[in-house]
Amino acid sequence: MAFFPLANTLKTNGYCTLHNYAPNNWEPTVNCQKRVWAIYSNGNKWVTKYLNNISIGESQTYKYSDVYQEKDENTPSLILLQFRKTPLAKYLDALPDHEFSYNKTPEWRATVGFSLNQAQTSYQGEINPFPPRASLLTFHPFIQYHQVSNYFLFFNVENSPFFREEEIEIFEANTKKFVDKVKVKNNSVNLIPLDKYNFSTDQLPVFVCRSMAGIPFGLGICQNNEMLSLEHTHPPASFAVHGERFKVQGEIKRQWLNALKREV
Repeated sequence: MAFFPLANTLKTNGYCTLHNYAPNNWEPTVNCQKRVWAIYSNGNKWVTKYLNNISIGESQTYKYSDVYQEKDENTPSLILLQFRKTPLAKYLDALPDHEFSYNKTPEWRATVGFSLNQAQTSYQGEINPFPPRASLLTFHPFIQYHQVSNYFLFFNVENSPFFREEEIEIFEANTKKFVDKVKVKNNSVNLIPLDKYNFSTDQLPVFVCRSMAGIPFGLGICQNNEMLSLEHTHPPASFAVHGERFKVQGEIKRQWLNALKREV
C-alpha cells in the first residue's frame, strides 16, 4: 500500500480523501479500522503526526491545514498520509515501511485534489518513494489558452528526508530546441509557471530531469478563479502491453535524452 499525497502549491488548497475499503473485490484484505498518520520532511528528519482513525468502509477528507497551519519559507509543499496499525516516532530518518501489504492491480488509491474558491479538481492516485538515481521524461500537451494560467507540477518523494535540488530542462519536441532550465526540489511539490514561454498550439513541450524522477501534472487555473483542471501523463511503460515494459521505457528515455541537448 502506497503513501497518499497532500499538496500545497501556494496557488490552490490541497486536499486528500482516504477510503478504507479495498480497490477490488477479489483480493483478500484486512478489513479493520486504520490509523491515519501524516509525514513530511523538515530537511533533516521526517516529521510525523497522528491524525485520527478511519473505520471500515469510511471515507474521510483531509485538508492541508489539518496538518500544517503556518505559512512561511519552511512550510512543506508535500505531506504524505499513511494507513498504519502501530504508532510512529515523532522523527524518522527514513520513510516507514507499509504495514498493509496488497498487490497493485489496481493500486490502493486516494482522491487527491486541489480547490480554489468554489472550484475543485482531483485524480485517483498514490505515490511511492522514487530511487535517488532516476530520471524524468514527459511530454506536456495540456497547455490551455484564453484566460487560463498554466503550471507544470512535479511531485517527488524519496526515502531520505534530506532535501536536494536538481534541474528540469524544458524543450520543444518537434525542433528539439532548448527552452529553459528550472530548479526543483525532492520531497516536494514543485510549481513551474508555463505561460511565460508562449508555447503555441502546435508546439509540444518536453520536460527532462536527468537526476530525479517524479510524477508530472498539468494544472490550469482560470484567471477568474472559477475553474481548475488537472491532468497527468503516464510513463512510457504504461503503454507497453506485452513483454518487458520497463526495458521499453528505458529505451524510449535513452533515445530522447540523447536527442535533447541543452545549450552550453
